[in-house]
Amino acid sequence: AAAAAPDGFDAELWRTVAGLGWAGLAIDEVHGGAGQGMLTLAVLAEALGYGPVPSPLIASTLAALAIASGGDADQRAAWLPRLASGEAIGTIAVLEPGARDEWEAPRMAGGTTLQGTRVLVPWAATAQVVVVSTTEGWHLVEAGPAVRTTRHDDLDADPLFEVTFTDAPAARLGGTADRGPGRGTMAWLLDHAAVLQLAYAAGAADRALALTVQHAKDRTQFGRPIGSFQAVAHRCVDMRTDLDACRYLAYRAAWALDQGRDADLEVASAKAYGNDALRRIFGHAHQVHGAIGFSTEHDLHLFTRRAKALELSYGSTGLHLDRVATAMGLR
Repeated sequence: AAAAAPDGFDAELWRTVAGLGWAGLAIDEVHGGAGQGMLTLAVLAEALGYGPVPSPLIASTLAALAIASGGDADQRAAWLPRLASGEAIGTIAVLEPGARDEWEAPRMAGGTTLQGTRVLVPWAATAQVVVVSTTEGWHLVEAGPAVRTTRHDDLDADPLFEVTFTDAPAARLGGTADRGPGRGTMAWLLDHAAVLQLAYAAGAADRALALTVQHAKDRTQFGRPIGSFQAVAHRCVDMRTDLDACRYLAYRAAWALDQGRDADLEVASAKAYGNDALRRIFGHAHQVHGAIGFSTEHDLHLFTRRAKALELSYGSTGLHLDRVATAMGLR
């Protein structure tokens, strides 16, 4: 029902999420948050994926991280308490039309006003503040007449929008300094986004495994549950193996980011493995389910769409394997 809404947003669900304090988990206590780190966020993201719970929590958290990391005192005071309480929702706008992926250097010029377009921006229609990457670093843009959103024909995972800025008033984040050796704020934030989305997808994969095992118990053929056949049982075991690896790699990457150091190897290896492993997991799930698994009358597609959305965002397997090789000194 949320996916069918024009903006993909369930206001009542968001009020519940915000009331539990989840919107402020990563925000410092001085600004009304809980002051928790990425490992806590990854655990929460995995649980949300198991739902799956459609909410702008991850996108808004990423906007808050950008403001907390790069904003000046006034920007932090203006936005972080509102984001922590859930009164305001934030998102990040990174991908330009024609760009290969989010890691490509931005071409949009910075300044006191922004002119241009961003695509595949999650939850843009409900966001009060957008953190936009430009040639001069991150800029804050408030929702208003100068910011126009048009929903994409997306995968019904997170709602995605084209966002057009027409002389939109903007404020440069005041402290866009490097975060570690050669780690710009943009790459640092994309690492956080990739890890949280991987944790969410791991939760979705866990639920897909549960659905698959239950189906293998309930569906009978030749007078026996299909789970008693080795060809089916082995697929379920392979799903479990890949899922455990995805979860471990996501948690390890989240921990590395919490340490405040260069986490290239941990993040890139998690995303590179996750892209391929999730495709295998859901391939097995649909094979075991058979025809019903390809029907939207069954819940499996809700989780498959989210896994595919992760695979297509925040860098391809090839990009992250290249990062792994560089981090290991192989190139």
